[in-house]
Amino acid sequence: MIDTRGLGRNILLVLLAAKLLACGEGPSGYSPTDKLALDTITFRAELDSARIFFRTGRVQEADSLLRPILRHTNGVPELRKQRMHALALKGQIHQRSSQLDSAMLYNRELMAVAVAASDTFWIAGAHTNIGVVHEIRGEYAEALKEGLASLHLKELRGDSIAMARTLHNISLLQWRRDSLVQALDFLQRSIAIKRKLDPGSVHSSLNGLGVLLIEAGELDSAVVVLKESLAKEDSLDDGAEREMQLSNLGLVFERKGMLDSAAHFYSEALDFSREHGNYEVEIRSLYGLGDVRRAQGRYNEAKALLDSSLAISKRIDSMEDMKEAHISLVYLYEHLNDPANALRHFRSYHTLRDTLMNAEVTGRMAELGLRYDSEKKDRENAELRAQQELAELRADRNSAIAIGTGMLALALIVLGWTMLQRNRQRARQREAELEQQALRLQMDPHFLFNALNTVPGLYASGDPAAANDHVGHLSKFLRLVLETSRRRTISLAQELELVEHYLQICANRRPDKFTWELKVMPYVRPDRLAVPPMLIQPVVENALEHGFKGVQKGHLSVLVDLAGSVLHLEVQDNGIGRKAAAQRPSRHPGASMGIDLVRQRIMLFDKHANGSDAVQVKDGSPVDPSRPGTTVTLRFRPQIQTEHAEARDR
Repeated sequence: MIDTRGLGRNILLVLLAAKLLACGEGPSGYSPTDKLALDTITFRAELDSARIFFRTGRVQEADSLLRPILRHTNGVPELRKQRMHALALKGQIHQRSSQLDSAMLYNRELMAVAVAASDTFWIAGAHTNIGVVHEIRGEYAEALKEGLASLHLKELRGDSIAMARTLHNISLLQWRRDSLVQALDFLQRSIAIKRKLDPGSVHSSLNGLGVLLIEAGELDSAVVVLKESLAKEDSLDDGAEREMQLSNLGLVFERKGMLDSAAHFYSEALDFSREHGNYEVEIRSLYGLGDVRRAQGRYNEAKALLDSSLAISKRIDSMEDMKEAHISLVYLYEHLNDPANALRHFRSYHTLRDTLMNAEVTGRMAELGLRYDSEKKDRENAELRAQQELAELRADRNSAIAIGTGMLALALIVLGWTMLQRNRQRARQREAELEQQALRLQMDPHFLFNALNTVPGLYASGDPAAANDHVGHLSKFLRLVLETSRRRTISLAQELELVEHYLQICANRRPDKFTWELKVMPYVRPDRLAVPPMLIQPVVENALEHGFKGVQKGHLSVLVDLAGSVLHLEVQDNGIGRKAAAQRPSRHPGASMGIDLVRQRIMLFDKHANGSDAVQVKDGSPVDPSRPGTTVTLRFRPQIQTEHAEARDR
């Protein structure tokens, strides 16, 4: 069997970018003097040759053609177009060789020349190139900022082909934010434009679509799309970049469990990437083939391949590839029964993962997306105002037409402004609702699978009463989740009932592994207090999944208390504690964010809540801090539950 890691091998989606840098054509001719005209024609021919050499993998020959062009065009305003072409190609050459600092220098110079020439085409291209370098470095928020700036300029120019390439790149960054639906939307828009206007480059978008289909689990469809992409790539310049499709085909066959086919495609991708000097694909092919060899039990070969991928990743300073190489080595050393090395690589993996995509980066990317949508609406509103001004000028010549046109323009402005404000409000409200819905619906599929798998075992054990009790708790738990999934608040009584069913299900799955108690102080009226749904369950789940690992007999208690107008919810366990749990590998990589997400939901629910007081996590028992375990306390002001409020909350 092979490992299928949700955040692991899908990183091949970085190949979606596919060096989609904006390239243009030089001027048809500029001839203040015969010498300058001759230089212009010569440079155009050499630029065309350099592009062909680069496209076919002959990077050194392309670089040798560009050096004299850059030397002779420096400081010559009449040759700015040729210089911008050469700078863009130079940046691509250094990017392919993973010399990212040099690539960024050439792209920055391209931006400076384009701005001096007020050339929006090349300004947009420079934004795209800079964004690709940021993306390879793992600087995703900066990459999204440059991509949206490029898309804005291309929309203003009406350049559909260039927009398709930028949409392609932005789809990658949407996937980085775990927005698979938005990533597919951007990529399908790119493919639709390319099929119609630029069929020669549709292979790269098809390759990206294949990777997204792998991410979505549609493996058979991914094979079809990737093979179409490979066929189109082979029809262009002898398939000079076919290593990308080959490596992704290796990934999809690895996911399907067809290890021999996966090894064949990974090996072929490795040969082509080394031939073309494509370090990105070489690294991914190395750790892909290493994972296959590990799954085949050929551990020595796997170790050599994975060590090589990690060494190259460190040499070119690719944090994404270092992260993937480390997690592959974790699984290898686990099979080799070497926990010390497995733990060492696991710590490196977690450090890199947190550096690449932490809450701050995700928040910045979301803010950039919202800002872009808002600015786009502002531009549309400005167009409406321009139409009004035009109508007012025409009113001087024809008063009757002017009155009607002015009234219509005014109505459009009022409607546009109203819609703009409403859309902004809906966007803010939708953002909060989506966060809460995501938390409600993030039920671990392993939990459902294991809960359902427990039923046959209970019946087989000859205890139908216990089996019926387990099924009853599971059905009531699922019913409560479905009933509360569309509500922003529920009664505290319902929340406690949901937690009680969840604990009983887990106790049935793990008989005699832990005990639990749920205590509500007598003066608390759970049926009259409204709280956000699924607020306690993530804390309880975190304790069960992490706190009780390695504990023979665990105990978990939930205490509900009320101090004045502040509700206290305390979840206490006698587990191993946070420090020990953090050092253990987990198959729930997102569980560590549970406490932060609960804190954010409380802040959204109770505007007067303080972040540090809303959720407090302490090691040990409140009575005896020297005892093992963890205590999580939630504090916030509940709402008063009424029939009117409950109906309005749906």
